[in-house]
Amino acid sequence: MKNETSAVLITFYWPPAGGAGVHRWLRFSNYFKENGVNLHVYCPENAEWPLIDKELESLISSEIKIIKRKIFEPHKYIGKKNNPNVSGGFTRSNKSSIVQKLVIWTRGNLFIPDARMFWIRPSISFLKKYIKAHPEIKTIISTGPPHSLHLIARKLKKQFPNVKWIADFRDPWTEIDFYKELNLGKWADKQQHRLEKACLQEADEVVTISQNCAIGLETIAGRKIEVITNGYNFPEFDQDSIQLDQKFSIVHFGSMPFARNPEVIWQALHILCNENDQFRKDLEIKLVGPVDYTVQERIEQNKLTSYFKHIPLVKHQESIQMQRETQVLLLVGNNTGNVKGILTGKFFEYLGAYRPILAVGAKNSDLEEMISFTKSGFFVDYNNLNEAKNAILHFYELFQKKQLHVHSENLSYFTSQELAKKFCELIKR
Repeated sequence: MKNETSAVLITFYWPPAGGAGVHRWLRFSNYFKENGVNLHVYCPENAEWPLIDKELESLISSEIKIIKRKIFEPHKYIGKKNNPNVSGGFTRSNKSSIVQKLVIWTRGNLFIPDARMFWIRPSISFLKKYIKAHPEIKTIISTGPPHSLHLIARKLKKQFPNVKWIADFRDPWTEIDFYKELNLGKWADKQQHRLEKACLQEADEVVTISQNCAIGLETIAGRKIEVITNGYNFPEFDQDSIQLDQKFSIVHFGSMPFARNPEVIWQALHILCNENDQFRKDLEIKLVGPVDYTVQERIEQNKLTSYFKHIPLVKHQESIQMQRETQVLLLVGNNTGNVKGILTGKFFEYLGAYRPILAVGAKNSDLEEMISFTKSGFFVDYNNLNEAKNAILHFYELFQKKQLHVHSENLSYFTSQELAKKFCELIKR
């Protein structure tokens, strides 16, 4: 192909890693070659990923050059019992112990910017030699979190000033939802903000996943931030052949930390169960993935335990199939940090299931706008009980009539192929 160029992607999350952090670049990467970009992917060889899903390895394009190097992660030696983030998203099975609190404090105050900091220096040394050996590489892409990866790219940019650096922020840095949970002291907080600003200002291009995330980063950096959302390879399948759940199932997929606990939904379901005997008989609540103990407490307090089922872990493909069989897909944004900019990859995955979405978040957020733009379901404010109750009741009435379907629009804007094309245009710009 004429006008081909090469780029190296620095990423922590890559198969066999599972979980949300993998899919953005796993999906994008398969379309780089057709857009004239040969992609090299640099990732850890022996990382302590929260989830493992070896089935994802089959989705990697054979045209991608994979480079791996070992990583040292100190938290792997503390054991799962003492790791408050073992499943990702700060989901806890019970109240944090003194040891867990000490681990969080250490992570926040001694490991700057994060616990993958020990991968920075060896990666710089390794990639410096690699780029010299591959002069066709004209672009470095760093994707974070973990934001240590941006520091690798930052140093390489200084070594190779003619190589373009694109910093991809899948999540904010100091505005990420769990930032306050790290219990940072003044010195650590100052260092985080200093490094964040340096990366945002020194990168040739900065990309993030939503408009409100971009606004937050622009305030810090004083420059324009590009928006390339997460995407999905929307499948074609016979929806009529899918056997939907017999119950009126409301199902959340992915981790549910305490900051993502949809209190308003549990309250609305409690009221509807008290008001409607048939609703109570039909209801089924499923949470698929790690769940914080406070979420289960709220479910119990709202007397929903008998309708509730927790499925701790499923493979990604199994999750996709379950989404297609679900009556209502529950999507909740973390009620912390830059809440209006939260637009996870899970939203686009839900769109691909072609089932109604019940989204909970902040008013005037990117999530509210996207639910409206795609006409994929209902958006409910964190604190609007009547809104939540009416949305659920509307879905339930359609369920009773066997007419609970959704006809989403504008999905073509969010295909991974189209979004990868935008990224490649950014590389060549």
